[in-house]
Amino acid sequence: MRYILAISLLFMSFSCSNTTEKGRMINSQKLSHLISQKDKTLVYVWTTWCSGCRKTLAETLPRLQENIDTSEYQILLIAASKNKEEVDSLVSASGLQMNSWFLDFTGTDKGVFQNLGIQLLLKKTFPKAEIFTRAIPVFFLVDKNGKVQNKKLPHTYSELMNVIDRK
Repeated sequence: MRYILAISLLFMSFSCSNTTEKGRMINSQKLSHLISQKDKTLVYVWTTWCSGCRKTLAETLPRLQENIDTSEYQILLIAASKNKEEVDSLVSASGLQMNSWFLDFTGTDKGVFQNLGIQLLLKKTFPKAEIFTRAIPVFFLVDKNGKVQNKKLPHTYSELMNVIDRK
């Protein structure tokens, strides 16, 4: 596994996705900057092939966006996908396109390469927090200083609001 990780990291350092604009690619530095702009940020890392991701994107997140205090909270969507058209279509339907980003990774849109890309981004941005458990989606709450407040947020609106109301 370490050998695969080392090779993947080497390829990632030279990778450049041809299917998305570079301006919408997210890296650790950009993620940290975006997080610093609001008191609290809900980060949602998802893929197009994940049915649970699609459901949360279509149902929970738009409702959440309507009901949270946007002066305090923001929602960041990070798509671990190279299919720009499908991502944009799903995000547009949710009404959340303003904070939609792409994760740049090498390899196919399924499997180990997506996981390695997510792991690398989260490990570099939050080195002391064990956020990624190799399960997709990844949904967590972080404060403006980069301190992870909740490593695993629920995906239903009512449960999510209970967590947010306690913070």
